[in-house]
Amino acid sequence: MRKLASLFIIFALATSAWAVTGGYSLAVEGFSGFNQSSSVRLSGILDLTDSRYLTLEAGAGAGLDSTGLVFSGLNVDLAFRTFTLRDHIFSFLTTNPTLWSPRVYAGAMWDSSWNLAWRFGLSIFSFIDVLFTYEFLRPFVCFDDHFSWSGWGIDLIRVSYYF
Repeated sequence: MRKLASLFIIFALATSAWAVTGGYSLAVEGFSGFNQSSSVRLSGILDLTDSRYLTLEAGAGAGLDSTGLVFSGLNVDLAFRTFTLRDHIFSFLTTNPTLWSPRVYAGAMWDSSWNLAWRFGLSIFSFIDVLFTYEFLRPFVCFDDHFSWSGWGIDLIRVSYYF
């Protein structure tokens, strides 16, 4: 009986460790300073808490310049949800009922020349529904690998889908 109970506990712990959900997001963004570009970024997302309180995002961006399609870099971000409100003043922005849930995030970015920048941002206009997260005007600042000012940027719109 002890072996069976031990196996059940191990199974329960193992399956809860895999209880993360995933998804992807698409963002339209622009940089000033560090990357000097505008691009579209596609990211993969892991929801580490199964309620979007803590998400890990990894992505790559591409944009257009005078020579055509260019690679604008890679990113890895960790985002924290600060609070959640069901009845909020921004409900007119979406057609579905959403939760207003501002987020703070930090991460690393690499440009096309593999220069590193640390990125810190705030997503004030972040809204969550059952399967999607919508974010508007998500600003961030960048610091180089010695934590000297390197620039800033903004995600104009970012839509994330969780499955």
